[in-house]
Amino acid sequence: MAKKTVVIVDHPSFDRSNAHRRFVEEMRKYPDDILIHNLQSAYPTGTIDVANEHCLIDNNGSIVFEFPIYWFTCPPKTKEWLDKVLTHDWAFKDGHHLKGRKIGLCVTCGSEEEAYTAQGRHHRSIEEYLASMQRAFEMCDADYVGTFALYGINDAKKVDAEAIGQKAREYVDWIKSFQVK
Repeated sequence: MAKKTVVIVDHPSFDRSNAHRRFVEEMRKYPDDILIHNLQSAYPTGTIDVANEHCLIDNNGSIVFEFPIYWFTCPPKTKEWLDKVLTHDWAFKDGHHLKGRKIGLCVTCGSEEEAYTAQGRHHRSIEEYLASMQRAFEMCDADYVGTFALYGINDAKKVDAEAIGQKAREYVDWIKSFQVK
């Protein structure tokens, strides 16, 4: 039996997110393949249980972090997760629990894709903004598989419910493409 891919979802306003709620709805169709772990609902008081997170990761397969780009980086709860969970005795140095583990990012961006270019409004690619997370995964000897992005989410005329639904199906296919067998 294949190990489940853990999708760590972090959206500070999940109930108002059309895209992330739809992504989660699509992932729920595959409970044998995908384990959805919403940081906001798992830790409503804000305290991350590091031992629980280590157990969750150790007992499953690939990992995806899903979040909206939040001031050109991840939301605070994802950053806290990285800071607390990726410890030297578990993730690197004296521990190698992520060695060879496939890790990806799924992000939504308010601006259109063209804005995330050297010539665009934000002057950098989304990969450049997320480089510190990618480097952290490298330090843990994980296998970074890339970023799945939905751009232009703030333009409801271009990114409507049908477009989000299509992107959600593509997202699940992307997750399954690197699932641990």
